[in-house]
Amino acid sequence: MKNIFTKTLLGLALSGLVAGSVFASENNANKHSGPSSNIAWDVPQILFVKNGDPERGKQINTEMMCSACHGKEGIATAKNWPNMAGQKANYTYKMLIDYRDEKRVGTETATLMVRLAKTMTEQQMADIAVYYESLPLPPPSAAKLATKEEVESILPLLTEGDGKRMLPPCLLCHEKGAKGVERDTPALEGQRAEYFRKTMQEYKDGTRHNDIYARMRHIAKVLTDEEINAMAQYFAENGN
Repeated sequence: MKNIFTKTLLGLALSGLVAGSVFASENNANKHSGPSSNIAWDVPQILFVKNGDPERGKQINTEMMCSACHGKEGIATAKNWPNMAGQKANYTYKMLIDYRDEKRVGTETATLMVRLAKTMTEQQMADIAVYYESLPLPPPSAAKLATKEEVESILPLLTEGDGKRMLPPCLLCHEKGAKGVERDTPALEGQRAEYFRKTMQEYKDGTRHNDIYARMRHIAKVLTDEEINAMAQYFAENGN
């Protein structure tokens, strides 16, 4: 118990250092104008998303052709598209707002999502976000991005982090089992490996820059490509 408590404190300290140092650098040298996202999670905003209608969201998933890429039950139809089943509603809502406001751009898939999000009302965004969260998290899926030994080697990064590289434990924010948290930290359990790798590479090269305080950009830049591949495989193979 003492070791767990110590690791948690270390993780919190590292998270604060990462957020603080990156926040300063983002203010001084960020090439992207304005805030990374226009979402502010005050109580009215949280309640608005929470009160979305999942039944209406299910209809939107079909009517707006979301299911063509993300599947009827939130399981993506292609490797480079994310599974949405079980994804935290606040995270999905934030992504749609970011697409609408062109805070997440720079790729072909982002261009498609920007066009779609601009046609949606915020109520529709909340409805489909709540619908996806109501679905069970994805089952495990096979991936061939890393060896068994490489996957095992990154497990300490998930639970303990790496103080020398200013890396907090992944599961400090994404929670035990990588199921995500209510505010806007996504679930990673059962996510497609190819999509996870693609996302981390976009954070790493700066293509994706809608992470608040640039936290994920900092983390991705420090991780090696081999570590990213191993993480991608780990989360894909450890589905619900």
